[in-house]
Amino acid sequence: MRLLWWFLFVYHSDAFHSPQPTSSFRPLRALADDFAENKGDARGAALLLEDVSVFRGPNEILNKISWRVEPNTKWGLVGQNGAGKSTLLSAIVGQATFDGKVTIGHTQTLGYLRQTAVAGSQTTIYEEACSGMTDIMEAQRDMEKAMEEADMDALEEATTRFEAAGGYQQEAKVSSVLKGLGFSNLEQRCDELSGGWQMRVALAKLLLSEPSFCLMDEPSNHLDAAALKWLARYLANYDKGSLILVTHNVQLLRSMDHIAEVSSKKLQIYKSCTYDQYLALKAERAEAARNAYERNLEKAAKLQSFVDRFGASATKASAAQSRVKQIERMEREGLLDAPAEEIITERFKPSLNLPDPPKSIGHSLLTLKDAKVGHEGRVLITGVNLEITRGMKLLIRGPNGAGKSTILHTLRGTCPLLGGERIENDSLRLGMFTQDLAQELDPTQRAVDIVTQYARGEGGNIMITDQQARTVMGGLGLIGEKSLRKLGDLSGGEKARVALAMFALKPSNVYLMDEVSNHLDVECVEALGDALRDWGEETGALLVVSHDREFCDKIEFTHVATVAGGKLFIEQRGARDSDWAIDDMEAAATSKSIYQEVKETKKPDLDPALRKQAFNAPKRIAKLEKMIEETEGKIAAVEAEMIQNGSDTGKLMDLSKQKEGLEASVEKYTREWEELEELLLQVA
Repeated sequence: MRLLWWFLFVYHSDAFHSPQPTSSFRPLRALADDFAENKGDARGAALLLEDVSVFRGPNEILNKISWRVEPNTKWGLVGQNGAGKSTLLSAIVGQATFDGKVTIGHTQTLGYLRQTAVAGSQTTIYEEACSGMTDIMEAQRDMEKAMEEADMDALEEATTRFEAAGGYQQEAKVSSVLKGLGFSNLEQRCDELSGGWQMRVALAKLLLSEPSFCLMDEPSNHLDAAALKWLARYLANYDKGSLILVTHNVQLLRSMDHIAEVSSKKLQIYKSCTYDQYLALKAERAEAARNAYERNLEKAAKLQSFVDRFGASATKASAAQSRVKQIERMEREGLLDAPAEEIITERFKPSLNLPDPPKSIGHSLLTLKDAKVGHEGRVLITGVNLEITRGMKLLIRGPNGAGKSTILHTLRGTCPLLGGERIENDSLRLGMFTQDLAQELDPTQRAVDIVTQYARGEGGNIMITDQQARTVMGGLGLIGEKSLRKLGDLSGGEKARVALAMFALKPSNVYLMDEVSNHLDVECVEALGDALRDWGEETGALLVVSHDREFCDKIEFTHVATVAGGKLFIEQRGARDSDWAIDDMEAAATSKSIYQEVKETKKPDLDPALRKQAFNAPKRIAKLEKMIEETEGKIAAVEAEMIQNGSDTGKLMDLSKQKEGLEASVEKYTREWEELEELLLQVA
């Protein structure tokens, strides 16, 4: 038997060459030690909050909230920007000021992904991703030690632990997660990556560490459509422990089993409730709260009318005084305050107006001629001939890592050419919104100062005032004292709005937009899309790299460029459905569950008819998703109409039939969508 264990060790020794943690980074699982002060008896829960008040600086943002998170439950934590979602996560891990009691179950292993988590190490992508798999690495070290000491008992015990921890499947599992998140060159060093790609490494490291209690703060930041779809499917299948997810992304929220909403300094719990059910319940609560509020206002008005009529009457003075006390009691109990549910439902809609492009002499604004484009000396695209002219709106598409963002940075001048020429018009005024722009800003400066300094800078207007900047920021929801806070004191979504406000005060005749949806919330993306739709029709130029089809649909592109095989192909046309097929194919190709046993199998030849169906699947899937979304919108409208006609039985019956028919359609579309996704998996 001992000889068998010896043989197994030697035979599988190549599989044991997983990287060891170096001094440049720490295993993620070890982070649990940082949070030991919050660990204790959670009475069977993974997390227990008891009368917790949370503070951001001197300001209380959450007041006496309580929350019990059971083991193996998945929670979506939602709320408006600045409500306190990220700060609550920081309080849970002891990195934000709070009163009350926070208890993490003493047996829990904790994983925490911050919004600004970057790997930043000098190790490779693969090594950094592996570094959180401490059970495997510890067993591997023990096996190597037992091998050196020829201790067969220790080798047998360590090999058993290695196998139980999934050591033999480690390479396949790590590769699957990294591929799902869009990586191709796993041997590239982390410190050579942009901040957005380092965030993906940190996310991969967290997922592979498989903590029993996981906190994720906006993991969708910096993810493209393919990686986002992969992550949504991964989280839907997640069964390694409890999860609290902060995100605005509906796709990810639909992977959760419970919802908690931060609003008006309180935490509203929606247990055993999907995101769509939460929206329906929230609408019902908002309707009920509005009705109660209106009844209370009506009652108070009648009481006040009596007081106004008879307050001076000697015979009815006592009755009038009684009514005054009733009104005062209603005010004390908050019955005359507008309901929080109503405030939440009527979400602030940001607005953005972009200044007209400055005049330029000549038709051509910026040109790349016979250019070699790359990063850190590595050539990604050759033979680039791209002339940016007035009135041009260019969508740049292509797979992950092909060099789309690098093209924008080359045009901007921040990424040196590796060959060829960059020619700019003397009147060129560039504005660029990058994936990492909010992270590049100085966190110690006031938000309003960042906006005004940019607006007054080169090519700007030195007469721009703080009040003008605050007006623009207010249009984006940075109202009142928020614009006067230091950037570091704002939430991630608010920082992104500060970055967006910078564009509204400084004219540009060429805008470069690099994955703007990654950090902006849905409302701001919509506002930016509306602003860009009619901007610079004849005098400005717009270049967009984006996987957000809804955002791109707002813009009438004049040209579409595709990056493939180290070349840039440009067509003079608008965007079409086939331009988005690569996102669906990338998502499908990486969506296989990594929880399945990893083994090599020979796939049977696919029937030609099925292969043809698979070829057309991405386009049909996109259409089905749109049909599902539209039908769900109709269902929501019918439900709203049902609330309005609550006393009309006949009308309710008709509406109920309409709803049933629409729900049947959604079920039918969803079934076809699932079948096509499965078909794509077969050919992936």
